[in-house]
Amino acid sequence: MLNFIKEMMVTGLGALFLTKDKVEEMVQKLVEEGKVSKDEANELINNMTQKAKEQQEQMRDKIKTEIENTFNKVGIVKKEEIKELNEKVAKLELHIKSLEREIQSLKGDGIEVAEDDN
Repeated sequence: MLNFIKEMMVTGLGALFLTKDKVEEMVQKLVEEGKVSKDEANELINNMTQKAKEQQEQMRDKIKTEIENTFNKVGIVKKEEIKELNEKVAKLELHIKSLEREIQSLKGDGIEVAEDDN
């Protein structure tokens, strides 16, 4: 009987959303009805809550993967990618300012510098 109950409760999608309190409540009813012993109840609670946690993790991973795939298909960029681009732009701006200062310094020294026609 215990194995049947375990399989029924744990393998179903419902186990994904079970809270420990709800599991304990359900198992307590089984104990009160004499369908499982206290030892079996504790084992059942541990197994069911562990399985629920595992299924939640699996579902979370699947959802994350699907969201990332959808974002990639649509062309939405991640925060990390935007941050990387912003850092590159900041470095390029610093480099440009450095080059501009160098050009001004050369002009100040009387060295002719070709101007960009843009």
